Amino acid sequence: MDIIRCDEKNIKEVYNLICELKNKEFDFEKFKIAYNSKVSDEKNYYILGRENNIVIGFLSLVIDYQLHHADKVATIEELIVSERYRSKGTGKKLLENAIKYAKEKNCDVIELTSGFSRDKAHKFYENNGFIKGSYKFKMKL
Repeated sequence: MDIIRCDEKNIKEVYNLICELKNKEFDFEKFKIAYNSKVSDEKNYYILGRENNIVIGFLSLVIDYQLHHADKVATIEELIVSERYRSKGTGKKLLENAIKYAKEKNCDVIELTSGFSRDKAHKFYENNGFIKGSYKFKMKL
């Protein structure tokens, strides 16, 4: 598997993976605005996993200072592997790449959130050294 850095040309492949993860389609025009804003921002590290030129996974990482750490924090916002390619090491390779990048950028910690219903994902993260450390609260506006 190859890991490449995303750019504007990868929007449709990332869109398809995000829709697969959420099991719904999003307004593509709104998605395009968000994606292009994020992919061009140097705080964001977006990578794709490809096998035989087919995109099979995506990881987005944001690096920014957080006051409660008084340091840089790496946050994984999305990690998606296409269903038919799961349990083959793709997610692990994407995660290892992101961790390496966060270390190179001298981040204090790498963190992520994962929905309560994603038991397999939780096991995956725990098997890769992550610990449950908090709850995430949200309010729909």
